Parts: sequence; C-alpha cells; structure tokens
Amino acid sequence: MTRTAHPLVTDYLATVEREASFLPAGRRGELLADLREHLDVAVGDERDPETVRAALDRLGSPAAIVAAARAEEPEAPAAPGDGGGSKDRTAPAAVLLGVSGVATLFSPLVGLLVLLAGLGLLWTSDVWTQGTKTLATALTAFTPLLIVVGGTLGGGRVGPTEILVVLALGVVLPLVAAVRLFRAARRTA
Repeated sequence: MTRTAHPLVTDYLATVEREASFLPAGRRGELLADLREHLDVAVGDERDPETVRAALDRLGSPAAIVAAARAEEPEAPAAPGDGGGSKDRTAPAAVLLGVSGVATLFSPLVGLLVLLAGLGLLWTSDVWTQGTKTLATALTAFTPLLIVVGGTLGGGRVGPTEILVVLALGVVLPLVAAVRLFRAARRTA
C-alpha cells in the first residue's frame, strides 16, 4: 500500500479530479500532485478510517478545493474575432431553437430559417458537449422530419388527431431542447 493508497484517499482524489475536469490538464495534474503530497504527510501509512476521514475533513471538501482552484485560474482571453467567446452564443442558440417550433406554425420558411440559425450557433459553440448538441438537434429537427416523412408515407391520410400531435410536438420538443441547453450551459459556467 503506497502512502496515499487508502481507499478513502483514492476516492477523495478521484472526486477532486472529476470535479476539476474543466481545468487545463496541466493545472489539474498540478492540483492533484499537491494534494497527494499533502495527503502523504497528513495520512502517511494510517489505516484507521476515522483518522483518514478526519485528515480529509481538515483538508476540505473536493468541491471547496476545486472552487479555490477555479478562483485562482486566470480568465481566458477571448479569441480574436470571437466577440467575447462562444458563450455569447449560448442564449441566442437556445432561444432560436426554442422558438423554432412556434415560428414554423406561423411560417414554415421562417421556422426553417430560425431552426438553421439556431443549429448553426449551437454547433459552432464550445459551451456544450457533442452529446448535448446531438440531443438538441434531434429534438428540434424531429418535427420537420416527421412532417416530411409523414407527408410522404401518409399519402394524405392524416387526420386532425395526428396533426394536433405533430403541432404539439413541434412546439414542446424545441422548448425542451432550449431548457436542456440553458441547464447544460449553466452547469459549465
């Protein structure tokens, strides 16, 4: 057993590493190395869980340590020509995607343009993960795709119930996508 191989210490360091995933790799590695060094001294070869837990409590919660590391990080300068960074695209992308369904009700062409503008902002932003972007795209593009496929395969046999369902999905799904985008952006902020 190495000096910091106690399971509580290993879990603690894994939590810090996970919560510090937003830090640059070098800074995250430096933070973890400092913590390991401190824990080598504070915990040593101790095996008693209560003593180890007390040493970890004195060090502070992983969230507090990561918050302190975040506070020490310099603000990243905006890329030239970025207009302040891609975070500036967060609200416009989410709003455009959220209203794309309603806009389509008034004018399919306007709805399509709003959807394309929102998707363009979404996919050129580095605020969201690939999975979040894919989900938002699927939610907002579902209704137009359903209309095209339904119109092609339905051959005019679409009743009022089907139309109401498509209209409801066309409004609700883009709104769900917008809410998810705002929540994901807030988590990364």
